[in-house]
Amino acid sequence: MSGKKLLSGSADALIIAFLLFISAAMLIPLLNVLCLSLEPNYIAIEPSRLHIIPREITLKAYAEIIKKGQIIISFRNSVFITVLGSLSGTLLTAMMSYGLCDANVKGIKFISYLILFTMMFSGGVIPMYMLIKNLGLMNNLMALVLPSIMSAYNVILMRSFFKSLPDSLSDSAKIDGCNEARVFWRIILPISKPIIATILLFYAVARWNAYFDGAMYITDRNKKPMQVILRELLILSDSPDTSGDLDIGMNVKMAIAFVTIVPILCVYPFLQKYFTQGILLGSIKG
Repeated sequence: MSGKKLLSGSADALIIAFLLFISAAMLIPLLNVLCLSLEPNYIAIEPSRLHIIPREITLKAYAEIIKKGQIIISFRNSVFITVLGSLSGTLLTAMMSYGLCDANVKGIKFISYLILFTMMFSGGVIPMYMLIKNLGLMNNLMALVLPSIMSAYNVILMRSFFKSLPDSLSDSAKIDGCNEARVFWRIILPISKPIIATILLFYAVARWNAYFDGAMYITDRNKKPMQVILRELLILSDSPDTSGDLDIGMNVKMAIAFVTIVPILCVYPFLQKYFTQGILLGSIKG
């Protein structure tokens, strides 16, 4: 028994050490970015040094971000896209997932197969570009919301959660005179907070970090999301042919990068308590 306990203790120690290593590998780059953003540029540009603790703290980089109106505008655009896309996507996903739970509806299997089909095949970049152009959505923020408003994976995950709920909940409500709409809004959604929070977080992270759609469909600089502007400031500013508007220091670059991380870091703790529960319950029953 003592040998088994020793072996179990060694395995636990290895697991803890591995998790600590992974945590450090994720935390150190974040601290490095934060430290660079708080240091003066002449310290931030020092090569071959990991910046974990700032040698000198200044907020000039963040003051420079406020002065650059373009960054504030792009930040506002990303917030709009994320909030609208996440809320509408979660609502539509919940409605479709609940509808797919009723096996008595004609053609429900065919619709389910169509949803699975979209996970494996897509029309491609050029057909999507032509569709957005023909709909008149070029240089429109809705072009960053509508094409990917729902995810097939999220629909399947939420459908699995709904199917895991006891049928007696909806049956008793229908006996009392509730129709399907009232059952969905009054019974199902209030007890589905874990999966709703999980899907909302999935959509929020995807919307906030989206870059490709903004680069493809938006050419008006005042309508570009934060990730596109960040790419221009971090990459194009290093080019010798770049105009003076993008001539910024390393500390300002890192401050912009950190600002793009903060919103998700602020939202995640409030949804984290539902996250694991939603994933587990949503994957129990298919």
